[in-house]
Amino acid sequence: MNTSLNWLKDYIEITQSPLELEKGLTALGLECIIQKQKYPFSNVVIGFVEEKKQHSNADKLSVCNVNIGNDEVVQIVCGAPNVRKGLKVPVIKVGGTLDFGAFKIKKTKLRSEDSHGMICSEKELGLGDSHDGIMELNTELPIGTDFISYLQTSNDVNFDFELTPNRGDCFSHIGVAREIAILEKSQISEREININESNINTKDLINVTIENEDACPRYATRIVRNVKVEPSPDWLVNRIQSIGLKSINNIVDLANYVMMDCGHPMHAFDLDKITGNKIIVRFPKQNEKMQLLDESEIELKEHHLLICDQEKPIALAGVMGGFDSGINENSTDILIECAYFDPKVVRKSAKSLDISTDASKRFERDTDIERIEFAINHLALLIEELAGGEITKGIIDVGIKSKIIPPISFSSRKCNRFLGINLKNNEIEEIFDLLNISYKKEDDIYLCVVPSYRNDLEREVDLFEEVARVFGYDNIPEEFSFTSNYNTFIKDEQLSFNKLRDISASNGFLEHYSNSLISEQLCQLFSKQPSIQLSNPLSQEMAYLRNSLIPGLLNAVSINERRQQSRFKLLEIGQIHKKVEAKETTSVESSAFGLVWYDNANPHWRQIPQFDIYQAKKDVFIILKKMGCKNLKVKETEALGFEYALEIKNKKIRIGIIGLISKKMLNQFNINNDVIIFDGDLQKLSSVSEKNIHRYKAISQFPIVTRDIALLVNLNISTGKLTSTIKQFGGDILTTVKLFDLYEGKELGHNKKSMGYSLKFQSNEQTLNDKIIDKTIQKIISALENEHGAIQR
Repeated sequence: MNTSLNWLKDYIEITQSPLELEKGLTALGLECIIQKQKYPFSNVVIGFVEEKKQHSNADKLSVCNVNIGNDEVVQIVCGAPNVRKGLKVPVIKVGGTLDFGAFKIKKTKLRSEDSHGMICSEKELGLGDSHDGIMELNTELPIGTDFISYLQTSNDVNFDFELTPNRGDCFSHIGVAREIAILEKSQISEREININESNINTKDLINVTIENEDACPRYATRIVRNVKVEPSPDWLVNRIQSIGLKSINNIVDLANYVMMDCGHPMHAFDLDKITGNKIIVRFPKQNEKMQLLDESEIELKEHHLLICDQEKPIALAGVMGGFDSGINENSTDILIECAYFDPKVVRKSAKSLDISTDASKRFERDTDIERIEFAINHLALLIEELAGGEITKGIIDVGIKSKIIPPISFSSRKCNRFLGINLKNNEIEEIFDLLNISYKKEDDIYLCVVPSYRNDLEREVDLFEEVARVFGYDNIPEEFSFTSNYNTFIKDEQLSFNKLRDISASNGFLEHYSNSLISEQLCQLFSKQPSIQLSNPLSQEMAYLRNSLIPGLLNAVSINERRQQSRFKLLEIGQIHKKVEAKETTSVESSAFGLVWYDNANPHWRQIPQFDIYQAKKDVFIILKKMGCKNLKVKETEALGFEYALEIKNKKIRIGIIGLISKKMLNQFNINNDVIIFDGDLQKLSSVSEKNIHRYKAISQFPIVTRDIALLVNLNISTGKLTSTIKQFGGDILTTVKLFDLYEGKELGHNKKSMGYSLKFQSNEQTLNDKIIDKTIQKIISALENEHGAIQR
């Protein structure tokens, strides 16, 4: 939303500077920035013509001595007829540029006279079309001042707003002016609309019918006859161009002006092009089509609300007018439309056609149903003033005139406690007055009625938020502690998600986000279960809810491969959806996570092991164990889209599958190298993780004792079995078992190997002496001899 400061001043006297407004409005929740003006010139200053004389060799040229600041006077040859002594002018110095750097000013000779710069016209500076003479500056700014400073003090200032969807009331200059009134602690001045009507009744010229009042609760229209369509006057062109709109003609420009002024979209029809003198608001008939103002032809769906005459559609309600009923230079009688459409209906129409207009943006965010009569009269009056003609008698206004706005109960005590502040009742009442909220106090409760343009205020907590933003979030004191009932704490469903992110990131995985909407073709690649189709998809590529994370991950691999990324690991966490049965509409949402390993031969001076299924399985085991899995098992399985797959379980719980994606799938995603993917069930993993409770264990204050043992065992004895026995008989004081040496040789004997273990002992209760350690070591050696036939070397 682009807003003009000069336009805002129509409504309110502004004492704050643009920078103060920028900061204040952002603090109120209307994030905005001052729009930076880009100028097509550089090194232009305010100069003063001290002397002018006729050029000796050219009748139409003058030789001027121009002061450009710091008592520097330069000679400039100028051909403008209005140049004269005593004039302040814009001067581009030698080295300056025009047309965004395309033209550079140099020292030159014109008919044997030196010229050190150039005195400029509007057109030469890119500020307008006038080139009949140089610009004459009426300013108190000193000579030598940067010309941009002059422009910024004399020209308009624009604010660019990033509005949240709930603040549709601020999609207008009057809406922003109301917010500035809060900063200025004042009230806005409303426009006065007084129109003169002719004796011809509007109802004799047009008839309006609403077939679906839920989609269009109110529709108003009136007529201005015998107008003259022509270019807009300068003030109107400047107004709409100041906020980035293009001037078309006086009628269309005025409709845009009123929309940007009061926030209610307006539309003008050529009355002579409306067949049967009827306006019908309805949904399409079967196989109906229409051509929009941008000349595109659309096939209408059952959800497209239309404005029609007796024979055909003449506008797509709330989005765009029709081509056949538009205003042109031959139009004389104008029918003005101002309506209230259901925001959901307009949004559905606009999104299904991938169209976004200034009108649809406002209707989607809800408009003020009570502002319709004012808006339509404002436009009619302006058309009469600028295009002549006469306004017919009366407005045809069909439907409800206002919404029922129930009062909201507001407790100042609850508000203060909720926000952590201590406002008195008179301070809260002052805030309500600034917000134009009417109220009635009953005991300690306020019964508040919000203005009709604030469609976002429905609950008491909404008023708490209004109090907070007007009071100032920065003024709310900080609290470093709070008291709450333990029962108010709820289970953090995202705890395991965050834990998985942290563990994966520490193992080299980068998190990726895919779109949760995919095509029907992608839905069928990795799941045989029926998928869920959207009733109103944005496109065929986004028509289904994803039933697997794998397509999104493979798209990410394909993109990164094309960008010559040769080695990476990806993680994605997200929701997937599957139907319970093909004929059922019931669906099941579940949390899933996926891991990707991609490794194309990457030349490096140091040999880096390439990702393979073994490395991937190791990463998965590390992650799952840190998530709480203690008894992981693996077996081969078959999976759709995989060339080779392994199923990973924790006890009897299936956590997911890991494997190589098939060549067929890789070709479908335009991937040239092998990809390993783990497809996991995060809900099942979370259930395991929740049971894995980590308890605090104090660090022992007593010293560690280290002993090494060397064992001679048969080749078929695994280190896992030996380690298990050592831990079993080492007791609570054995803290670490580490294999540090393995040797096989003929001198050891047939089928024998030597294994060296380092054992660390530590107690939480006492310093361990040799007697305790020797006794424990002897117990371990005896157990190893009895169970595994080990011999101490």
